Amino acid sequence: MKVGFIAPQSIYAVNGGVRTQALMTARALTDLGVKVKFISPWDDISENQLDLFHIFTAGYETIGIISRLQEQKKKIVLSPVLFSNRSYKTIRRAINVEEKLTSVSAGIRSEFGIKKDVCKKADLILPNTSSEAKLITKAFELEQARIKVVPNGVELRFKDADPKLFLTEKKLQDFVLFTGQASAPRKNVLSLIKAMHNIDADLVIIGSFNDSEYSKVCLKFAHENPRIHLLETMDHNSDLLRSAYAASKVFVLASQFETPGIAAMEAALAGANIVITEAGGTKDYFKEFAHYVSHSSIESIQKGINEALSKPKSSELMAHISENYSWSKVGELTLKNYQELLV
Repeated sequence: MKVGFIAPQSIYAVNGGVRTQALMTARALTDLGVKVKFISPWDDISENQLDLFHIFTAGYETIGIISRLQEQKKKIVLSPVLFSNRSYKTIRRAINVEEKLTSVSAGIRSEFGIKKDVCKKADLILPNTSSEAKLITKAFELEQARIKVVPNGVELRFKDADPKLFLTEKKLQDFVLFTGQASAPRKNVLSLIKAMHNIDADLVIIGSFNDSEYSKVCLKFAHENPRIHLLETMDHNSDLLRSAYAASKVFVLASQFETPGIAAMEAALAGANIVITEAGGTKDYFKEFAHYVSHSSIESIQKGINEALSKPKSSELMAHISENYSWSKVGELTLKNYQELLV
């Protein structure tokens, strides 16, 4: 089987979850004998003799390419990477109003109007969580048969993480850890920083801040607390990053939503206790083994972190993640869905 992978150019600028998902899915499929070709904007897709195309993310960056693929009658698989804390009824209502206005006169399309168009053009949609699948089905009024949940995966190498390197270099252990796009408001780092002012523990943030007003406020509050340590973004293959996971006591993603947060799965494999947002389908992955918090409540975040700090590290979540969410299993399920589409 030959498959073309298409992802928005923005993922190459940010080493985030979508980039990891695309790269690791490709590696897992390659191990199963699938030939994966990454399609660049310079490639002529009409000349590619591929069995299907797999697009990552539904949005402005992918609407053009998916429309062209549909015109050429190509088979299209979509990983939408899509979630919202708005109800499906609210989203559906807004889209219906937009579609009525557009039918009268050409107008500017909304974010969710574009996402719906991308999803409608795909032959098969592979959301990462049951919550994402429900949102897409109900908000966009799509056939459930076209939607199959394929979870995100995690590299099992994080099970072998050793805290010694981080302890030696940074002289910190049993701290609270966040890694990710610290400048992105969705990650809710400001609320995490504020929550730590009343917690007897160090916080390590591995992630760069930009020049946005949000970042400036985050840095202001962070610099007021000597127990908050700011480190630049580390390469995903960094031994120091892996060691940081193992050296931490608690890993936190108090985001507006996560689907489900690959970094949290990596930290869980390294043995950290997990505090994570309740929104976005995280309970699909972390079950009863994590502490769930409301992103809009600093008190909830504080309570979750304090509870996780008070408990010893456990291997139960590590075993659960390892058994169910390896990239090899994700690859097998993805290939199965490809094969069923091509029958």
